[in-house]
Amino acid sequence: MVELDRLSAETDNLRRRLFDLREIEQENDRLKGLLGFKQKSPLRLVAARVIARSPDSWSSSVIIDKGRYNGIRRGMAVVNTRGLVGRVIEVAENNSKILLANDPSQGISSIVQRSRQEGLVSGSLGSNLIMRYLPDDAQIEAGDIIVTSELSQIYPKGLLVGKVVNIGKEFSGLSRYAVVKPAAELSSIEEVLVIIP
Repeated sequence: MVELDRLSAETDNLRRRLFDLREIEQENDRLKGLLGFKQKSPLRLVAARVIARSPDSWSSSVIIDKGRYNGIRRGMAVVNTRGLVGRVIEVAENNSKILLANDPSQGISSIVQRSRQEGLVSGSLGSNLIMRYLPDDAQIEAGDIIVTSELSQIYPKGLLVGKVVNIGKEFSGLSRYAVVKPAAELSSIEEVLVIIP
């Protein structure tokens, strides 16, 4: 009986260690991807870790572990290896608050990569983004890639925003909108890169 208890405790300990090793391996893979992206990018980037989600708006803002001390300023764009994440809205000495691209108050000047059609991407209450102000004859279809445009004063031109998943007509009937799936998984980001202008 004592031997069985010892073996059971040892098995539990090995399971915990295996779980910890899997977490470390996943983090290592993400960090390698971030480092590779940073090295290849022509942009000046500061890597940061997400340390909290803001309690006042769970889905649309996060807190990162870098701040004024690291050169972060309000208004800077934030990306990860997949695409646009959002922008810095508050800065303290050692941390910053990021407003994610899916926040309804966010407006991102964007274009359809294929046709160069311009529009304004904003968050929705769901997990997708909405590209608005598209004329009725806009050259846009499901599968099109959306990137930031040069009209944006916050975001550098050409950052990947997401992919069009659906097209609809506004209630007025005068214009169209596109539902855009964000390139970055905003609900599960753990590390980001802040673009230093």
